[in-house]
Amino acid sequence: MLKLKGWRAAGVAFVSGALAALAMPPLYWLPLGVLGIVVFVWLWDGAPTTKSALLRGWAWGLGHFAVGSYWILEAFYVPPAEYGPLGPPIVIGLSAVLGFFPGLAAGAAKWAALRWPRLGGRYSRLLLLAIAWALAEWLRGHVFTGYPWNPLGHVWAFAMPLVQSVALFGVFGLGLLTFLVLAAPVTGWRASIAALVVVGAAGFAGQSIMPPPDAGDGPMIRIVQPNTPQDQKWRPENRAQLVNKLVSMSRRAGFDGLSAVIWPETAPPFIIEPGTPSLPILGSAAPPGGYLVTGAARGTGRREDGVWNSLLVIDPAGEIVAHYDKVHLVPLGEYIPFHKQLAPVSGAIGRGSFEVGAGRTTLELPRLPSFSPVICYEVIFPAAVTGPGPRPRWLLNVTNDAWFGLSSGPYQHLVSARVRAVEEGLPMIRAANTGVSAVIDAYGRVLVALDMRQEGIIDHRLPAAREPTPYGRWGDWTFLALLAVAAGVLGFAVRFSKTENA
Repeated sequence: MLKLKGWRAAGVAFVSGALAALAMPPLYWLPLGVLGIVVFVWLWDGAPTTKSALLRGWAWGLGHFAVGSYWILEAFYVPPAEYGPLGPPIVIGLSAVLGFFPGLAAGAAKWAALRWPRLGGRYSRLLLLAIAWALAEWLRGHVFTGYPWNPLGHVWAFAMPLVQSVALFGVFGLGLLTFLVLAAPVTGWRASIAALVVVGAAGFAGQSIMPPPDAGDGPMIRIVQPNTPQDQKWRPENRAQLVNKLVSMSRRAGFDGLSAVIWPETAPPFIIEPGTPSLPILGSAAPPGGYLVTGAARGTGRREDGVWNSLLVIDPAGEIVAHYDKVHLVPLGEYIPFHKQLAPVSGAIGRGSFEVGAGRTTLELPRLPSFSPVICYEVIFPAAVTGPGPRPRWLLNVTNDAWFGLSSGPYQHLVSARVRAVEEGLPMIRAANTGVSAVIDAYGRVLVALDMRQEGIIDHRLPAAREPTPYGRWGDWTFLALLAVAAGVLGFAVRFSKTENA
């Protein structure tokens, strides 16, 4: 492996990155994650120059993200599939861009190793590469509007005790530690055993802080999952039937004892504006003294203002008493830059563009604990699911993953929601059109769920919140503190190491 050069090294990098993607949800084939990271380190170690290390890292990332993002193709083939031919080149192009981040980590670490020969020890090299990896993953979550999908720490989501450390330093910090654990075989059997001991200790510590799942004593919430196929949802002839179905499901037995009914993202198949005739019908889905909380396309009645992807709170009288407009829109999927100024161009490359909301917010309503709304894609962003001001009591994620069929995408999306709950120490209520709808407690455990393509409702009391977590208080500053500790350990190791490789 250390002797591979040129296209052979790039080819092995591509394949190993692709295999490592199978360690992600929902498969969790963790041995392939170990293999992928070990090969990444070997190829980096054998790269003679910064440029070659960067190219090998990029090839690894290209394979990794091509497999990890294949589910995006599904959206292009939802009937009438007008943009189907754009799917493969867009997924390949996205993977090529995302591959830059592992490439950046490999290139930067190789540059540092060549510049400072005292980094030649095997443990020092590995720690240096892990720090570079974590920084690159953090950058991936922030630059170009950010895309922190499938961060490395998600490989542990099959066992939530192993994820509890994100309450301390977030998923990017867990990524740093995960890289070291998965790469441990590079440095020998002793390090491999130490890594297993660390994983076991982390699991024991995580389990010890997790109390038994609690039914909770909060208000009763009903989640409605209508399981509406995406190709049927926006047909005008289906509107009345779909709304009647949502209202009927909302008003099933137990309706009078609810505090809120939750519908998924853009549940009503039309734009809701002031005076929309259907508002009283939607209000009939709000329980007595409670609310209907629904994702919806929101307009002002003036075409020039545009349309927002919003969350609306509607009372039994059919009045909109609160709303939130989505802030973090999906580039090209929901938002086209300069779409108003370049209307002919934007109209030719997509289904349209929503307007960007004013900012994150916490909604406070009588008889309902305050909550932070998070619409679909927004839930993948660490430290960005709550607004300024007082801490909310819970998180609400409304989404529509019907675009992605039965692919891995909806399950990976669910994992992001679970990790955000742990980071913030807040329960998460998730309403999805075709699944996965779920009640998630403040430790990331799914208490009850409706799987993909199931029609039904979930009635559950709102789980309790934890005390504010360090990450919930200080966000990525805790991750930077972990990086500083790792850098300090690296500096200490280099200072007292021999110049030659250990």
